[in-house]
Amino acid sequence: MVHAGAEFWDGFFRQRLESGDDLDWAGVWTRPFLVPLRQAGVRTVLELGCGTGNDAARLAGEGYEVTAVGLSGEAIGQARVRFGSLARFLAADMTRRLPFPDGSFDAVMSNVAVHMFPDGVTRAVFAQVGRLVRAGGLFVFHVNSLEDRPLRARRLPARELEPDYVAEESGQTVHFFSEAYLRELLAGWQQVQLVPVPVPVPHRKTGEPFKHVWRGVARR
Repeated sequence: MVHAGAEFWDGFFRQRLESGDDLDWAGVWTRPFLVPLRQAGVRTVLELGCGTGNDAARLAGEGYEVTAVGLSGEAIGQARVRFGSLARFLAADMTRRLPFPDGSFDAVMSNVAVHMFPDGVTRAVFAQVGRLVRAGGLFVFHVNSLEDRPLRARRLPARELEPDYVAEESGQTVHFFSEAYLRELLAGWQQVQLVPVPVPVPHRKTGEPFKHVWRGVARR
């Protein structure tokens, strides 16, 4: 297994739908980006790994023209039903060349979605982001940090496939990022800002910190 594919994510989102538990973090992921997006004069945004469309809809509600892609046809179908009038949703694999010309977007956003791949694929995804963002545009994102690994391992046992890249028993694959690794991936970008963030949502059973991520804002 290189990384979890469409079949895994279709099952994941179908199960969520059946249980009535949508994967939505409210404004935790989008709220921190509203100021930098506005300051950069952004109008068009591409979201990578949009899930069921909640964050895409939030940005659209702020006045942005949003195109959102996700690997799971199941999730994209749900997004279109709920938010199809607000944003454009496309089932597509971000690890392959996406059907947009170079420099098509003022910004690319991805929230806890580009940390699912091994090193080689991760590098290709970051390179594609660089292709799609216009000069002077932004890449805004959240990815799991190395600090998140022990927290996640308490709940979800995993085996390591590559350094800091694991496969969990469910079939999900997760990459944990160091600051040095992120700066290497973003070496061609300007004004890279990386902030370590403990997600302000406690574990529902233990009350302990639930997740640690890097928040990134990079200018092309």
